[in-house]
Amino acid sequence: MSLSDEEQQRLAKLGRQLEEEDPRLAKSLSGNGVRVFGFTIGAGALVALAGLLLLFVGMAGNSLLLAMLGVIALCAGVLVSGSDWYRRHVRH
Repeated sequence: MSLSDEEQQRLAKLGRQLEEEDPRLAKSLSGNGVRVFGFTIGAGALVALAGLLLLFVGMAGNSLLLAMLGVIALCAGVLVSGSDWYRRHVRH
């Protein structure tokens, strides 16, 4: 179910008001990642860490399937993190 034009305008207005009243809260709610000790950890890094954990669990448990899933998740997380970093830091 999509929002009507009026609802989209109201939502945009609420977003602007939030940014004006409390910019710190607005930034933390923007969905750019998880903040840990002042550092932002993105979704790609979290997927890569989960993949690394799966890889170790698969190797420790002698499970080829878990190890393969871990490698796939690790590679996907690295690719997502790299593309996010590239998008933020390279000027076009």
